[in-house]
Amino acid sequence: MPTFTFHHQHFWLDDQPLLLQAGEFHYFRTPADQWEHRLNLLKQAGFNAVACYIPWLWHQPQPTLTDLDGHTHPMRNLAGFLDLAARMGLYVIARPGPYIMAETINEGIPPWVFEQNPQAAFISQDGRTQNIASYLHPDFLKNVQAWYQAVFGVLSPRQITRGGNILLIQLDNEMGMPHWVRNIVDINPDTLERFAAWLREHYPTRFPSGPSAGFLQTELSHPQAEHAVFLLEAYRRFYRTYLRGYMTWLWNAAKENGMEVPPVVNIHGFANGGKTFPIGLSQLIEVMEMEGMLSATDVYPIFIGEGNFHQLLLVNEMTKALQNPAQPLFSIEFQAGGNQDFSGAQTSFYDLHTRLCVSCGMRAINHYLFFDGENDPILSPIKRHDWGHPVRKDGSLRRHYARYPRLSQTLAAYGRDLILARPKTVTTIGFLLDQFMTEVNNPFTQKATDILTHQREVILFDFLARGLALTHRPFDALELSRAALDPAQTPTLWVMMESQCDAAVQQKLIDYVHAGGRLIVAGRMCLEDFHRQPCTLLRDALDIKEMMGGEPFKHELIRAFGYQDVPASFVERYEGEFDEVFATAGEGKVTGFVKTLGKGQVMVFGAALAANTLDDLDILNQMAHRMGVLPLFEMSDWADVRLLEGENGNFLFVNNYQDDPIEMTLASARERLFGGTLLKVPARCGLILPLEWTVKPGIVIHSLTAEVVVFCETDNRLFLRLDPPQFTAELTLSGYTCAPSLMIESIGEQRLKVSAQNGLLELIKETGDA
Repeated sequence: MPTFTFHHQHFWLDDQPLLLQAGEFHYFRTPADQWEHRLNLLKQAGFNAVACYIPWLWHQPQPTLTDLDGHTHPMRNLAGFLDLAARMGLYVIARPGPYIMAETINEGIPPWVFEQNPQAAFISQDGRTQNIASYLHPDFLKNVQAWYQAVFGVLSPRQITRGGNILLIQLDNEMGMPHWVRNIVDINPDTLERFAAWLREHYPTRFPSGPSAGFLQTELSHPQAEHAVFLLEAYRRFYRTYLRGYMTWLWNAAKENGMEVPPVVNIHGFANGGKTFPIGLSQLIEVMEMEGMLSATDVYPIFIGEGNFHQLLLVNEMTKALQNPAQPLFSIEFQAGGNQDFSGAQTSFYDLHTRLCVSCGMRAINHYLFFDGENDPILSPIKRHDWGHPVRKDGSLRRHYARYPRLSQTLAAYGRDLILARPKTVTTIGFLLDQFMTEVNNPFTQKATDILTHQREVILFDFLARGLALTHRPFDALELSRAALDPAQTPTLWVMMESQCDAAVQQKLIDYVHAGGRLIVAGRMCLEDFHRQPCTLLRDALDIKEMMGGEPFKHELIRAFGYQDVPASFVERYEGEFDEVFATAGEGKVTGFVKTLGKGQVMVFGAALAANTLDDLDILNQMAHRMGVLPLFEMSDWADVRLLEGENGNFLFVNNYQDDPIEMTLASARERLFGGTLLKVPARCGLILPLEWTVKPGIVIHSLTAEVVVFCETDNRLFLRLDPPQFTAELTLSGYTCAPSLMIESIGEQRLKVSAQNGLLELIKETGDA
């Protein structure tokens, strides 16, 4: 019986590292006699798994009717579908809800649940009953229990732990997403009683007699100045624990019905190019931190280019900083649609996005959604379900389908060596998750949320992350309130600071610098903690005598590193004794300075600007140089270049997001790569190039200017099919020789430089007869 585990940031199948590539298929939107054809398309794309929602409202359309074997409709034959996938050699990621969203009525909950249990519905602060449930209402959970008992009767025997093919099960879907999107808080009496109990536990002195549910209903529905900010901020914190309680209940109910494989929580929030995604991380953090829980992202960038790839990088790194440390980076909804016929969308997006995320360490992807289909009226009043997926509802292929098998070939050719290789980074971005705890608002909290939103988007995403990415300084990330700060592990740390920061974090940053860390802070200096109590530890450590300015949304011109009239906002001015001044505002007032603390240094930049021009970008570049953060690569033209390092070799990822081909030379640590050979990358294409790759004993590829598409070995020959066909390689061979078709130049003992125009690197095993 095969074993499936996760550890050391990888999935493992029978102790072999697994690159999990799935495509989402909604069997309930495609006639059953076409299922095999669609699953074959997944296999032809190079995928090894299929993922599927399992809609409660489809399989239990009435409280007395449950169909999971197709006895009322062939497209309800879940058991048959899962068995078909197993026969075809595909693993399964099952997603049985209860919520599935997926453009279905009530987000997948049968209407009869609300008809029979109106008291279990979510009631928003305006008194309106929503078409979603109060998750923990006992009458809702009673119905979920019955659904789980039915659906796990099909799923449990088919888990890999019992010889089946189900590897993972996602419980519910995008918990808390409707609440954020609709800006609603739950005043259902059951939820209010839970909130009241939470307040009594965590803030016993705030309401000496204890807040009643009635009091909370009034204050949340009609917020007044005295309690409005406190209660809404407390509700956000409470709801983190509420969602954890909901997931705890679901997981226990699933285990009671036989679930044994790891559970998955998927994280919503991807809007505005990903800048809102950490809101979902904030909402779900206590679920993510449950022991044994796997986290997976939902990402929909729509397009990819130099203007937004940094946002995808930061989303990935923030997720890695918070997810189960044993798991790989995993996206369970990795955009595959959005390419409707004649829409003008980029077919190259799907390839480039995948390459970018694999270079970040992503080792599990569910390409969502892979197939068009049609809705039965039970699922949705809109029959057509066509969002520009790779496969149309009739089974024909859109143009971007071809991108998948082509990239899968390369990933398979590099195999285990690439899967186990890890991203190389040179610096770290630190963030505070509580700065994204802004999912619901009232008129009294909206201003603070607007300020935080501006600072997050302009400074964290478009200055720090964008500037580091564009200047070839790959970064990882850590959450400042949770992670340890060790200068030996994190020599440099970039932080977006805003006026609120808890004392423990401020002290942690001070201790980090005293121990030798180099801290770069951008934004407004912190003045209070997240409970709005005065806290100026960092300011005091920097001996800032006086602070001025910093008015929200006030635009000013500053000077930095010799650049004049740089547009910025939220500009602060400082007075104190500083080692260096690199930015000023107004009448020469200090807005950027460096100060030594103990063994380390702090750089403070009290302004908000995005790295949108070469001048702005160079300001960050100069800040990085000043703090000793050097680029990983130098090149003669710009491309997105990043490196995976592994025991058997390294892999260089080169993405050209531009509409024109590029030719460039590349260097790292002042050493020319590829022997100074000009690297050619076609428009809107990427390359994965091996460096110092031990293909097998006796064959080392030191460099190769084309990516491997096919790896084939016979008794006495090894073939590498390459793309593009024109290539140059440097090899060290022992026991092998090059085929006569290659142009060969000896450049050292057993080291050769070879080139060809036909895209074939052929090596012949020596027989010892010479």
